[in-house]
Amino acid sequence: MKLPTRHFPAVLLLAAVLPAQAAVNFRTQLWPIFAKNCVDCHRAPYKDPAGKVIEPKGRLRLDGAGHIMKGGSDGDAVTAGDPDKSSIYARILLPPDHEDVMPPKGKGKLLSFDESELIKQWIIEGANFGDWVGAADGTGAVAVKKVTKAVDPLAAGAGPAPAAAQDAIRKLGALVTPIMTDSPLLRVEWISGASAVSDKEVAQLTSIGGNIAELDLSDTKITDEALATIGKYPRLNWLNLANTAVTDAGIAHLKGLTHLSWLNLHSTNVSDSSLAILTPLRKLRQVYLWKTRVTPGEATKFAKTIPDLKVTLD
Repeated sequence: MKLPTRHFPAVLLLAAVLPAQAAVNFRTQLWPIFAKNCVDCHRAPYKDPAGKVIEPKGRLRLDGAGHIMKGGSDGDAVTAGDPDKSSIYARILLPPDHEDVMPPKGKGKLLSFDESELIKQWIIEGANFGDWVGAADGTGAVAVKKVTKAVDPLAAGAGPAPAAAQDAIRKLGALVTPIMTDSPLLRVEWISGASAVSDKEVAQLTSIGGNIAELDLSDTKITDEALATIGKYPRLNWLNLANTAVTDAGIAHLKGLTHLSWLNLHSTNVSDSSLAILTPLRKLRQVYLWKTRVTPGEATKFAKTIPDLKVTLD
C-alpha cells in the first residue's frame, strides 16, 4: 500500500524490482533497504560517545532474522502472510509528519513505492529470509516463523482478466499489474500523467472491474461520477482518492464495497456526512482524512464504530 504524496519511478524500474515469477530475496533485495533506512535506530544496544547506552527504538531490532520475527515492545513487527497486520509495513505507509512513520522525520527519506511494495510482497509470500540470518545474538530459541502462502479469499471465483482488456487500459497510460504472482486480482494506477485522467478513463476500467483489488486515482481529475463506476467493483479493497474533487455525494456510491479495507481521502471535499456512509463497511482498517472537512470529534467517533479501524485526520 503507498501514500499519494510520493513520486514514483518509471514503469521499467518497477518491473525490474518486482520480477513476474521470482520470489522476493531478502538478502539481495530487502536487507539493503533495512540496512540503509532502518538499522541505525533498530540494532543491538550500543554506547554513544558520552558513554550512554542507546537501546533499539521500541525494543525492536531489525538487524537479524530472529530479532525481526521476535518483534518489539508493540508486539510482532511482521505477521507472515498478512501485510495489514505487520507494523513494519503499516508504519512505512504513514503520512510523512506522523509520529510513528518509519523512517522517522530527520532520520532519512520515506521509502519509495518500489521499496514498500517489495516489503509487502515479501510478507505476503510468508516472510522468508532464505539463507540470511543476520545478527543472532540474544535471540535464544526464537525461531523465524514460516507459513504457507494463504489462498486469497478475495480472489475466489475470479478468472483472469482478458489480456486484450488489460492492454486497452494500459493504452490509457495506466499501469496494470497483478497484486501478487499468479493472482487474478489487479492493481491499477497512473504513475505518470495522472492529471490527465478523468471520469472518462475510469469508465473504461469496467472491462476489468471484477479483477481490480487496488486502485490508485490520486491526483487525477475525477469527480463523483467516477465513484459511481468504482462502487461496482466487487473485489476492491484498496482505494486512493487523495487530492481529487470527490465529495460526500461520490462517497455514497462506495457503500457496496464490502471488502474495502484501505481508503485515502486526503485533500478531498468530504465531510462528516461521509463517515455515516462508510460505517457499514466493517472491513475498513485504515482511513486517511487529513485536509478534509471532517471534524476531529466525528473522526474519533467513527474510529470507534469499526473494530481495529485507524483514522488519520492530521
